[in-house]
Amino acid sequence: MNKELYTFVQQCAEAIGNSLDVEVTIIDSNYIRIAGTGKYKKEIGKKIPEYFVSASVIKTGNSYMIDSERDNEVCKRCREYQDCDEKGHINIPITDGKDIYGAISILCLNEKQFDILLKKQNSLQKFLKNIGDLLISKFKETEYVKQLELNNSQFNVIFSSMSDGVLMTDEEGFVINCSDAINKLLRISKGKLLGENVLDFFTNIDMEQIKNNEDHTQFIEITFKNRKKKFLSLVSTIIIDNSFKGIILALMEDTKLNTLIYSKMNTHQIFTFDDMIGESQEFTDIIEMSKKAANFTSNVLILGESGTGKELFARSIHNYNKPISTPFIAINCAAIPESLLESELFGYEEGAFTGAKQTGKPGKFELANGGTIFLDEIGDMPLHLQAKILRVLQDRTIERIGGINPIPINVRVIAATNKNLMKMVENKEFREDLYYRLNVFNITIPSLRERPGDIPLLIDYFLDMYCNKFGVAKKGIEAGAMAILINHQWKGNIRELQNTIEYLCCICEDDIIEVENVRSKIPLNDYTEMVIKEDEIIEIIPIDELEKREIKKALDKYGHTTVGKLQAAQALNIGKSTLYRKLKEYNID
Repeated sequence: MNKELYTFVQQCAEAIGNSLDVEVTIIDSNYIRIAGTGKYKKEIGKKIPEYFVSASVIKTGNSYMIDSERDNEVCKRCREYQDCDEKGHINIPITDGKDIYGAISILCLNEKQFDILLKKQNSLQKFLKNIGDLLISKFKETEYVKQLELNNSQFNVIFSSMSDGVLMTDEEGFVINCSDAINKLLRISKGKLLGENVLDFFTNIDMEQIKNNEDHTQFIEITFKNRKKKFLSLVSTIIIDNSFKGIILALMEDTKLNTLIYSKMNTHQIFTFDDMIGESQEFTDIIEMSKKAANFTSNVLILGESGTGKELFARSIHNYNKPISTPFIAINCAAIPESLLESELFGYEEGAFTGAKQTGKPGKFELANGGTIFLDEIGDMPLHLQAKILRVLQDRTIERIGGINPIPINVRVIAATNKNLMKMVENKEFREDLYYRLNVFNITIPSLRERPGDIPLLIDYFLDMYCNKFGVAKKGIEAGAMAILINHQWKGNIRELQNTIEYLCCICEDDIIEVENVRSKIPLNDYTEMVIKEDEIIEIIPIDELEKREIKKALDKYGHTTVGKLQAAQALNIGKSTLYRKLKEYNID
């Protein structure tokens, strides 16, 4: 742990202790005391014994409330049980639900402190949990910085060893890095170039024109001074926090388009509609609607069950007919603690809160400027932040936490959720005005149950993927096994199907995936029980015939009236429009 992080953790401990008039200690996952107040401050840096309560918290992930009687198994196992001078304490794990990073303890050394603990134990536990979330965020941020430094080191090694002549400059044109191969092209050593201005070596470089060009990547012809040697150069601008920070200059001696460097600079995953798998009418209709939405900058609301591929649709909309360099920033509104979500979205200024970076930090909206921000699980966003998102959509500006100056942005918002937002609006759980701001284009992705004809295509795709990944020959699939897969409900949709195929590729040792392999993973429903007996297929019913039968069965039960058809569609778990299309397709009167 670096010094800055130690200081932050100690500040948290002292803030808790001073505000509540208690003693506080914080232990990391290695049982090292990393912060403390009062007499515990002298113990910072030392490892606590594994029989201490804090160690039990880290081992088990459980919280403990210890009173002055200490009549519990955890205390009785402690070797200092008879000599303990603590009147009571609260101990909670620092955890994100997956990993345990340590423990926080509030300790009472006198009756007055213990009275405070007793009166406020519930609120104190919630308070400590919030502090734990803050510490986890800081821990992860520190790890991110370490990774960034490592990546920077690796980048310098890769940059230097590139076989092409590449220069990197700051915003004024001074060379800050270059490849070793530059010597071959220019016959000037790398040492002589570093710190010099490119304008002293090349003609036809206009830094202002490059900086203000809307296309961040362009080809220009430049001439090496004194030698009159011409190069076709790929110039890419370096943009950080929406500010021009320099250029990357790739020199080529011929006119061959060299896109290698540019492709390496692209940071977001490229996924397009061409990568979508499905031929059903329900699915292709949604793709066509999504393409129409992609041609405009209007906001998009993507609805669909978990596992239907909402983020892939968002990426495809973003990448449709747009430059590859435009940013796509995704944030899961349900995965970030509410106390941190605002700063993640809007950033913060220097000194906005304890632990804030001295330089401040841009939020996701700023990072997405000129591109797309994807707000996943928008239905989980707190109401007070919904109001701020609405203001951003109306004013096209954001304000950092602690800031006073609005920052203009040009961002297209794509939001997604698996919740019923209209019902949430009715229940006052989601802002109606924000709902209509987001719901310009409505993309409702059908569940896998609504497009069973696409299941074999997806199965074949995933079989290819995982057989290649595991280095085995492409597996076939028995008809009975396919029948089970087609008729399964797939409540987890494509994600569940993908995981199932990966599992089958792992456990099936033969070239054919059989019924028994599939039955070990998913249960049979009534239909597959009928068509499968002793691993043999009694009858194979085509998908369209099966659909036709089930639709007739539903209509016979609920009737052919408008209300009956609506009830039938609900029973079949399909949309009303889908039912009417099927009635016409199968010529059902």
